[in-house]
Amino acid sequence: MFRTEPAETALKPGDTCLVGIPATMVHVQAVHRFDPSQVTGMLPRPASYVEVLQQGETHDPDLEDQGYAFDPAGGEPIRIELLFRPYAFLEPGDEVADRNGRVWRFDAAWDWHPFDGERSGTPAWPLALLSRHGEPTPKEAAAVARATAVGSHAGELERWSGLTLALPAAHQQ
Repeated sequence: MFRTEPAETALKPGDTCLVGIPATMVHVQAVHRFDPSQVTGMLPRPASYVEVLQQGETHDPDLEDQGYAFDPAGGEPIRIELLFRPYAFLEPGDEVADRNGRVWRFDAAWDWHPFDGERSGTPAWPLALLSRHGEPTPKEAAAVARATAVGSHAGELERWSGLTLALPAAHQQ
């Protein structure tokens, strides 16, 4: 993701250059947290890494080295602006009932697990929050109901894909 200006192919020993990351749209693949902080030989020791893919790049589970990981509290002057988070009204582990009464566990935006054993489908909106670390508060339940009163899983996927120009790994054929 880092670039030099002028390009490294035009540089000679003793030249000066700028090194940085131009404005780049990425999508977060994972957030890794380390407790205790990771021993890397560099200070400060990272307590987390954010793993990203560039716009237009779809995650390939067969590739070991794909994307870029960075320490959000590291020394690089990186500014991050969140444009969209699918299912921002849910937290991993939430349990919801959909319009058809089907109960689901939400683990991530494209990682849904129905309790009925069926492997197919996606939740039909609106959703009712059944569990969030136990019984949800009325405020939490109302927020999920309000957020899913209109829209659909397909709409979340379409908006995310439009921004990332990619598909989630679970939707690749």
